[in-house]
Formats: sequence, structure tokens, C-alpha cells
Amino acid sequence: MKVFTASGIEGSTACFRRFLKAVSTYQADVGVLMGDLTGRKVVSVIKKGPSTWEVPLDGKVHEVDSSAALTELTQHVADRGDYWLEQTPEEYEHLRSNPSVVELYFKSLVRERIEEWLTMADEQLSAEGPPVFVAPGCGDWPIIDELLERGGRLLPCDDRIVEVDGYQLVTSSSSGPTEWELVREMDDHQLHQKLLELCSGIGDPDFAIFNLQSDSKAVQRIVKRFQPVVRFRGSMQGNGGGVSRQGRTLELSPRAPMVEDAAPTLYGVLVQIERGEVKDYVFTEA
Repeated sequence: MKVFTASGIEGSTACFRRFLKAVSTYQADVGVLMGDLTGRKVVSVIKKGPSTWEVPLDGKVHEVDSSAALTELTQHVADRGDYWLEQTPEEYEHLRSNPSVVELYFKSLVRERIEEWLTMADEQLSAEGPPVFVAPGCGDWPIIDELLERGGRLLPCDDRIVEVDGYQLVTSSSSGPTEWELVREMDDHQLHQKLLELCSGIGDPDFAIFNLQSDSKAVQRIVKRFQPVVRFRGSMQGNGGGVSRQGRTLELSPRAPMVEDAAPTLYGVLVQIERGEVKDYVFTEA
């Protein structure tokens, strides 16, 4: 069985599109996209006239003088993982002085982007193709969970065990304590108990695949106890991907996507598993 996984696309529509295509291109038997799925910034599109806008972006103000040019610019914004919001000059000034209102708009744009992706997946993934799963990351707002649970071609897998071609895919977006105080954090004792309960449903650990991004002590204890064939960790910064072992378990971390480049790049990892053993793996770039 070939498993393709990527993580940390952080709102990038270009990387999401490449993930969907990569599952087919690499002839994977299963695809898994892990979070963080959501971006971190809203770009203001300030309407100055009937067909003119100003867009503060990357330290300078872009003057846009046609709807076609605006479409091109906002697509660039979406591809790099940011969100955009059209405003009048008065609305722009109001939002600058009201952070709580900005957060409401931000969450609405996050939901809208996820809905767009789910529609894209339904259009591009075949019913006869391999199953493709998705789970949020520990930094993703819980407001997207309801959308992911709706199903369709993109299947939810967070906080559960799913059966795939004789293997059990075990996934949780929860995290132990971090310096960033992420929304899905909990203390190590709580996390250990949660994962222990989740993993109690595992049949043969030799045929278990873990999607556990957190590197907390609780996760390490769970991996050491159950010894799955492979554990996919969260994406990592820097060149290449991360590889380590804990007992028999191969732990793999794809490189973090380069979403802010002019041409966003998706990094992932493709793993060949046979009879409960990892036969080969390769880090990918798309």
C-alpha cells in the first residue's frame, strides 16, 4: 500500500490543489492531508472607485485598476495562504480600530476557504479513486471541524481510527503544551489519556499508521507503547524532511510547504508499506 501525506498548507489554495493532484500522480492507495489547514492573515482590498482598489501587501500599496487585475491579485493572495476582504476606506479604518470585529471576519473567511476546498475536492476526486482523508492541525480553529465532518470526497479522520486496505489509520489533532498556546492544546496527562483511549481500538499495531503531529511527551509514550509501523509527524522547517525511529516505528516529517513564494510549493512524503513493514519512502515536491 502506498500512502501519500502532506501537512501544514496553512490556507494555501495552490498547495491544496497540488495535494489533490499528487494523490493521483503518485498513484497512492490513500492520501492524508494534515493541518494546519488555515492561514494567519487577512489582506485588505480597499475600494477607491467603481473599478479601482488599493491593496496593502508585502510592505507596499498595490494600485489595481481593473476587475481582471483584482482577480489575479486576490488569487495570488489565496495561493499563498492569506485571505482577502474588500472594504470601503471607512470600513478599513473602522476595522483597524476594532480587532474583535476583524476576528469575526477572519473566521468567516476561514470557513469560506474550507468550503471552497471541499467543493474542489468533490469536483476533482473520483468516486472510484483512492480514499483521501483530512484532519485539522493543533493550531486550527475548531470552527472548521463541522465543515470537515460533512464528508464528501474528502473524508474526515480526526480523533478516530479508520480502516484502509487492511491497515488502521489513527489520527488526532490534539497537542501537548507549546510555547504558542495553540487552540487544541491540553496538558500531557490529558493528552496521554485521550490517545490511550483512542488507541485502545487498535487491532494489530504492526498494521497501524499514526498521524500524530505533536511531539509532546504524551505522544512519545503512546508511540513507544504501541509501536505502529509508521508515524507521520507535523511538517518541519528547513531543507528536506525529517526521519527518525522509535523502536520499530519509522517517524517521518515532510518539509513545510513554501506557501509565500511566488509559486507555492507543496512538500510531502510517499511511503510504500507491505505486510506491516515500510519498504520504501521518498520525500516529494510539487
